[in-house]
Amino acid sequence: MNLMTAQLIVGNAYKFSHGTDTPTLTYLGYNWSGNGHWHQFSKQGSPAVWSEITNNDLWMIEEVYS
Repeated sequence: MNLMTAQLIVGNAYKFSHGTDTPTLTYLGYNWSGNGHWHQFSKQGSPAVWSEITNNDLWMIEEVYS
């Protein structure tokens, strides 16, 4: 699934769509981070930013449904 910015929901779970052992991430929002705005994710259960993704790279993640 190709995610669009409007489909990302703060607090929802996501993961990288390629790879079998990717961590579950929590979406923190579209935030300023030093050199621009990035979609920020933390590893589930941690408040710290673990990954930052540009709009062009949203195709690499998918929502996790439980």
